[in-house]
Amino acid sequence: MKRLLILIGAGILLGGTLVAWAATDAAKLKVTTPGLVIQVDVGGRKVAIPPLKEVPVGERTLETKGYQLHGQGKDTKGRPAIWRLDGRKPFGDLEKITVSGPDVTTVEAGAPLTVMTPTGISVKNGKKTLNVGLYFIGKAKEHYSTVVYMGRIRAASPKIAILDESGKVLNTASYEYG
Repeated sequence: MKRLLILIGAGILLGGTLVAWAATDAAKLKVTTPGLVIQVDVGGRKVAIPPLKEVPVGERTLETKGYQLHGQGKDTKGRPAIWRLDGRKPFGDLEKITVSGPDVTTVEAGAPLTVMTPTGISVKNGKKTLNVGLYFIGKAKEHYSTVVYMGRIRAASPKIAILDESGKVLNTASYEYG
C-alpha cells in the first residue's frame, strides 16, 4: 500500500511538472502597442490579451472578436482621464492572428491613426446637405468607431467648421451619428 501511495504521489508530481513546463513552453502572444487590448477566441472563450504582456495561448490561429485602444489624457476641466476608442469591423490585419512557437508572436496596431473624412452632397426635398464622414484607421488597417469615450462616458460629438480660402468661417456644425 505504501508503494502504491508513493507511485501515485510521484505520478501527480511528474504530471504537475509536465503541465507547468508545457504552460511555460506554449506559444505566446504579445500586443506591443501600449493601451491596445485585443479580445480573441481561444477554444470558444473570449479572452482579453492585455498590452505589453506575453500570454501563453498555444500554437493556433486566433479569431479577433474585438479590441479597444486606450490613451491617457485630460478631460475638459484639465483633470487626468482615460480615453477609449472601440474597434469595429473590418479588423484589417487583426482579423486572424496566427501564433506559432517557440518565439513570441507580436501584434502591433493602433497609432498613428489615419483620420479619413470622405465627403458628398445629398439632396432631399430640394435641400442640399453636405455629408462629411469620419473614419479612424490604425496601422494594421483596423477600423475604430468614431464614438470616443472618456472613461465610461461618451464624449461630445466632434465639431466641424467650414472655411473659405481666406479662413473665414462659413458654417459650423457637430457630427451627427446614424
